[in-house]
Amino acid sequence: MLGLSSQNRAAPRPGQPLPPQSFGASRFLLPVSQVEFQFTGILEGLTRDPWPVANDKRALRCTGVALSVAVGLLETTYPNTGARMMLFAGGPATEGPGMVVSNELKEPIRSHHDIDRDTAKHYKRSIKV
Repeated sequence: MLGLSSQNRAAPRPGQPLPPQSFGASRFLLPVSQVEFQFTGILEGLTRDPWPVANDKRALRCTGVALSVAVGLLETTYPNTGARMMLFAGGPATEGPGMVVSNELKEPIRSHHDIDRDTAKHYKRSIKV
C-alpha cells in the first residue's frame, strides 16, 4: 500500500525519467542532515490538539499502530540494519494494539505492582505487540 516494492512502482513515460525520490522508502525516510531543519520547525510549531476531549475521558492514541507501521517501514526498507525510532508521546496508548489503558478516566493506569500481581487489564494483549 505504501508503494515500497518494485512491482508497485509506475513505469516512467518514454523520455521522462522518474525523479530519484518519487517512490519507495525515500518518500518516508531521509538522512538526519536533510530533515533536521524541518523537524526542528515542526517541533517548535506544535500546538494543543484542536479536537476536544471530554473531562471524563483520555485522548485517543493509537501508539501501537504507529510504532508497528514505523517498524514495518524500517524492516522493509533496510533489512538486517540497525535503526532508531523516536516516539514522542503525550500519554498512554488508549486504542488498538498496544493499548495500555482505556480512554475512560475511571480506569486507573496500570502500575508495576499490577503487572507483578497479574491484574493489569490490557497487559497480555499489549505485550504481544
